[in-house]
Amino acid sequence: MENTFTTQRELSLLDEKELIKRTQKGESEAFNPLVNKYRQKIYNLIYQRVHNRETAEDICQEVFLKAWKALPNFKGQSAFYSWLYKIAINCSTDFLRKQNKQSVVSWEELPSSAEEILQTTQKHLSLNQILEKKEFEYIVDEAVRQLPTGQRRVFYLRYAEELPIKDIASRLNRSEGTIKTHLHHAHRKLRDMLRPYLQNEPIGWLRTSLTGL
Repeated sequence: MENTFTTQRELSLLDEKELIKRTQKGESEAFNPLVNKYRQKIYNLIYQRVHNRETAEDICQEVFLKAWKALPNFKGQSAFYSWLYKIAINCSTDFLRKQNKQSVVSWEELPSSAEEILQTTQKHLSLNQILEKKEFEYIVDEAVRQLPTGQRRVFYLRYAEELPIKDIASRLNRSEGTIKTHLHHAHRKLRDMLRPYLQNEPIGWLRTSLTGL
């Protein structure tokens, strides 16, 4: 009976789509060239997040194991590396969340309103990370300062003075719909600005160093 499986040398000459197709059909050896192609990039990505070589190696193996198991469901709607990248981010985020008592927040967990931003960030404070209360308050204050004037004014009236929407509209001589729109845009902008902080990443928009806090 003719062997339907291809040698590793022959597999290495196939393009990515063909390798994926063969793996999905049950030719497990076809997955090896994909691992060889992306292993170092995935390892580097994970190491940049966990800063430990042994841990990065373990998570890297977990990523490819999960990818191999999930490959039958891969539809090719995104690039294979983008799909693999997402798995790596999720695996490393899960690890960091467990290690740091949930001090790292994934994209999907970021809050959408100001109240949730404050509550969520307080839950993720950790003395072992840069998420300290004093620093947190400073970051939020700096982020609010950078809001457009109209959004900043409405935000302060709503959350510092705790005024209801109706009273803010009356004070500023604006419709309630306009006030709600300002708050919506302020929430969205603050969420985007606080995302790197909550994920323990560099804050590109912050001009002042945090070392003096």
